[in-house]
Amino acid sequence: MLNIGEMNTLKVARVAGTGCYLDGGDTEGEIFLPKTDVHKDEINVGDEIRVFLYRNARRNAVATTHEPSVMPGQFGFLSAESVSPYGALLDWGLTTPVFMPSREWKTRIRVGGIYLVYVYYDKETEQIIATMHTERYLDLRKPEYQMNQVVSVLFTEEHERGYRVIVDDAFKGMVYQSEIFEYVEVGMRTKGYIKFVRQDGKIDVALQKQGLSVVNSIDDIILSELQRNNGFLPFTDKSDPDDIADHFGCSKKAFKKCIGVLYKHRRISIEEDGIRLIAPKN
Repeated sequence: MLNIGEMNTLKVARVAGTGCYLDGGDTEGEIFLPKTDVHKDEINVGDEIRVFLYRNARRNAVATTHEPSVMPGQFGFLSAESVSPYGALLDWGLTTPVFMPSREWKTRIRVGGIYLVYVYYDKETEQIIATMHTERYLDLRKPEYQMNQVVSVLFTEEHERGYRVIVDDAFKGMVYQSEIFEYVEVGMRTKGYIKFVRQDGKIDVALQKQGLSVVNSIDDIILSELQRNNGFLPFTDKSDPDDIADHFGCSKKAFKKCIGVLYKHRRISIEEDGIRLIAPKN
């Protein structure tokens, strides 16, 4: 069964000079794939090719090996290529732009503007369309996540406390500025880790694992830095948080927890002006 608006693996039914025809089954028949879209030197009948399927204005199925920058079922930021009273055409990385009808606008659209949208397949019109009414497609139920569960994070808006995000293309979340130790920007999609799910269903997300797993990764960095600096580092639990973040890429809280563990296991000694590596006994 073919799935419009998704990646499909189809077999080559026949080969032509300008490309090949894929087997679309009884419902779609043969679907043409241009030669410029095939990333192999030779195409043979029976070969399997992974393609994204959508429909053109005549509602015929169209195949491409290119994947849209925002897949149907996802949120993302797209730029407007052209605007008319009927809607806007947005660049999503394919030759044919995705259409956003004027009824789906929340603000005036200008050419070159970049907008947060949700992309979906409209079964009534058999078209893939974009909408700025993203709130309609967020899941308002309380999600069932575990701490440190890996999720997809889309940065959607700056906030005085950090960044608002969309988690797994379904839920509202927040990444706090005090826990960001790498470059981020609105529109970026990256991996995150669940910290806490609130009663209202909103999620606190971190870009690093929480708890002992953080300590286990940071202690290697601290021990390595101690070895590179003749066994001493001028950092303590009173050091400036920004200095700790710049040097170790972690929060002051995680650093303090880590040196506490290293001290308990007699790997380091804690002095007034820093920490010192304890040489292992023979």
